[in-house]
Amino acid sequence: MTITIDNYRPGDEERMKDIAARAFSRFTREGLDFMLPRDKVEDAFREEVQSYTRRAQEQTEGLGVFVARRDGQVVGHIALVVNQGRSQQFGMKWGILASLVVDPDYHHQGIGTALIKRAMEWFREQRCEYVEVSTDQNNIAAIRAYEAAGFRVIYSGLTLSQKLSD
Repeated sequence: MTITIDNYRPGDEERMKDIAARAFSRFTREGLDFMLPRDKVEDAFREEVQSYTRRAQEQTEGLGVFVARRDGQVVGHIALVVNQGRSQQFGMKWGILASLVVDPDYHHQGIGTALIKRAMEWFREQRCEYVEVSTDQNNIAAIRAYEAAGFRVIYSGLTLSQKLSD
């Protein structure tokens, strides 16, 4: 079973949206906050995928979207951005690894690592000098994969919430 990493193609987004909804609802702040309606949480992740796949179809400059395929089936994806504001502010091209997701059925098979490797190649092609990524502190697999790729933890924070009705 071969894993390939290639550019996002129109038609990939439905599978990408399903993967994001399933995976992120397990590991993210919104997914872990059971005061939030489950369907709305999953819709938010689907909308996020729709946003960057739409921009990829429009060939937005400074955006990269790559898909991992196993035997032709989409099993993960990664979205990358060159942040123009930060690049100007700091005087160096600033890359953001905006989203990385692997189908939970395919975790621990090197797919995330392969996507991160492709991301770093893309950032180098874009001549980025600085790249950042944020993840949730409970997503240990992602943290390990990012650290193995050379990232280091520079900040850890807390998010507190309160539902004001009922």
